[in-house]
Amino acid sequence: MAGLVAVLSGCNAVMLGNVVTGCAMRPEPVLMPEELPAARAGEPYEVRLDVINASTPISKLLVAPSQPLPDGLELLHVRPETHGVIRGVPIRPGRYEVRVYGNTFGTQCTGQDLERLYRLEVR
Repeated sequence: MAGLVAVLSGCNAVMLGNVVTGCAMRPEPVLMPEELPAARAGEPYEVRLDVINASTPISKLLVAPSQPLPDGLELLHVRPETHGVIRGVPIRPGRYEVRVYGNTFGTQCTGQDLERLYRLEVR
């Protein structure tokens, strides 16, 4: 059997021997950078977050309400850009855990979720 083409759930999969490609074999999107640079209270802060390995445009990038950015900072994302920006002027020093999450648009395959927990120090 040289090859087999199957259509499953609206997602194309191609089997060649033991190799399967298609929706299940897409790389996972990853939010970068791995760590956020430290900020200083009362001073402007800006850092770009990039989504790499996304096979489709980004539907949304958000901050989890349970692990928000420090007061004075916000995450801005314009759909369908593959990046967002954290910017603003942090108010209080401290160590913060910030969860950023989002997903990609679905096409023939379901969209993919992405998430990263950041630790942000405001000095």
